Amino acid sequence: MVITNFQIRKTLQWAPVALLFLAIADVVLYFIPGFLGGLKINGYLTSLILLSIVAFYAYVGYPMFSMNLRKDKITFRSHLALSTLFGKTLVVPRMNITNLQLDFSGLRDKLVVTYVNREGKEVDQKFSISILSERKKRMLVQAVEDFNREKSAQSLHLFI
Repeated sequence: MVITNFQIRKTLQWAPVALLFLAIADVVLYFIPGFLGGLKINGYLTSLILLSIVAFYAYVGYPMFSMNLRKDKITFRSHLALSTLFGKTLVVPRMNITNLQLDFSGLRDKLVVTYVNREGKEVDQKFSISILSERKKRMLVQAVEDFNREKSAQSLHLFI
């Protein structure tokens, strides 16, 4: 099963560009005297726009998310909409994942992946799923339940 929110990529790419254009227009209009009949634009809009961009990414984290459960190696990717340069990718063999858990507490919704790394230590990695649609979140809940059910069946040992 593949769960992704790449369909909102264009919206998330154009929103910061439009806000940046508004901030630049605000600064330009600040230096034009008598524009709009003497209406003073004091440059406060620029700081408000930049603060809103920072607040958005502080809330959402890396907004683009994808999870591929179809193979023996499970892939989790999370990155910015503008570039995949900043982000994180986790590719883990299915057998090394000890737990998948959804955390809906707090400001952000998160997928917590607990796995055994190459050094043999159990490590947690969190991926933000705040911007997934409700339908995709239900699909993710079902996929996590199916995966955990599958893992619990594998962990049963029959001793004779």
